Amino acid sequence: MNQPAAILIISSDRKLSRGIEKALSDIHPQIKIVPSSRDGLKGVRGGTSDMVITDSRLEDFSCPMLIHRIVAKSPQADILVGLPIEDLYRARELLDCGADDVFEIPLKSEELHLKVNKLLKEKSFLKSCGLVGKSIQLKQIAESALQVAPTNITVLITGESGTGKELIARAIHSNSKRKDKAFVAANVGALAEGVVESELFGHEKGAFTGAVSRRQGLFETANGGTIFLDEIAEFKPSTQVKLLRVLEEKSFMRVGGSSDIKVDVRGIAATNQNLEQKIREGTFRSDLYFRLAVVKIDVPPLRERPKDIPILVHSFIEKLNQESVRKISGVSDEALELLMKYHWPGNVRELRNFLESMLALAPDRRIESSDVKKYIDKQMQANRQLPVVTGKSVETAEHELIIQAILSLRAEIINLREALSERNHLRPEQRVVSEGSSWIDQEKVGQIPTDLNVEEMEKELIQRALEFTKGNRKKAAQLLGIGERTLYRKLDKYGLR
Repeated sequence: MNQPAAILIISSDRKLSRGIEKALSDIHPQIKIVPSSRDGLKGVRGGTSDMVITDSRLEDFSCPMLIHRIVAKSPQADILVGLPIEDLYRARELLDCGADDVFEIPLKSEELHLKVNKLLKEKSFLKSCGLVGKSIQLKQIAESALQVAPTNITVLITGESGTGKELIARAIHSNSKRKDKAFVAANVGALAEGVVESELFGHEKGAFTGAVSRRQGLFETANGGTIFLDEIAEFKPSTQVKLLRVLEEKSFMRVGGSSDIKVDVRGIAATNQNLEQKIREGTFRSDLYFRLAVVKIDVPPLRERPKDIPILVHSFIEKLNQESVRKISGVSDEALELLMKYHWPGNVRELRNFLESMLALAPDRRIESSDVKKYIDKQMQANRQLPVVTGKSVETAEHELIIQAILSLRAEIINLREALSERNHLRPEQRVVSEGSSWIDQEKVGQIPTDLNVEEMEKELIQRALEFTKGNRKKAAQLLGIGERTLYRKLDKYGLR
């Protein structure tokens, strides 16, 4: 670190305090010693301490309560707790409360020295990468990013939407030899299908209607630097071939061109989908996958690293207050605890959106637990019909949802058929639900074989949706409850175009 670490020691045991100070003398930290929990909390206010080393035997506060208060007042400070040998069984409890590590009392100087050095080194990694948090998962990501940054190998970053994959890509670039060159981000999912190749590789004048002049693509723009390919799973097979070539041979041709263009570009790709599953389905090339995943960094969702939530909350509040005339004056301990327990399906992006909404709707006051409860209740209400996080692939989840839709519709149709039959004294097989009630023929639904596998049932449902909408794929996607892009992929998969 550029300046000495600021370490606060909380202990009424003067012998222990002096022992800690002596054990860390070669690190040359700025050490402050206080005798009680209350004095310690005054010392951490304002976030000036890099680390807090506390004795668990303090009498004025319980150790778990002290840790909670430190996390609330100085979330970025690392916390080490000294435990008597007979109390080491409490280590897991204190780590779950927010402590980063424990050490034995009586003090073992070498043990403490190693633990402090490790935490300070990890903090330095995070700072170098510009990553906000202190969970072990984030520290491991930072270490991996710094290890791979000086090289030219390609990196694949995986994780759910909103976890900060582009931030990690930028961290790799900013710590590489290419840091003074361009970092170009290309979100493939945001590009229309017909212009992906033109955007990436450029085009010659007259290559297609509207190409009135030659244009450089993103690979040429990134020459000498790094190109970040987000949502890599959305690439069409034809574009995957060209991408593989440029990554391996460092050359490509513009759309409509006839000569090779050489580039020196480092590739970093990202996806929120399971590429191994895509390979098995035949929609993603295995050779491109292995070319991209020379090093693979998986970013866990926010719900799996709750230690990062308080730090992100305070960091976002500080940033939002700097950018706006309106201010958020803080967040209560109870509100922070609720934020740490919420599962955040939208990850870091959702957390920031929540804080931005608080700035807009309830400015110039502190965020209270009632604000958080109201938000969580609203999200639960809005998402009560949506699937919960299961750890399954996107494709598997889609299949299961469609099966559930079939079974649900079948039950509704059977009930409606029986009701109509009773009322009109008609045989059930003569009844077909009206278009206003359903888009599936009741008789056909009743005849869906029970031995169909998931894919066959999905194909059958898609065919019926297309028949009902007379081939209108947008309306068919709405009926199926899936996105148009997902429907297009499935049409290709089942040969229904």
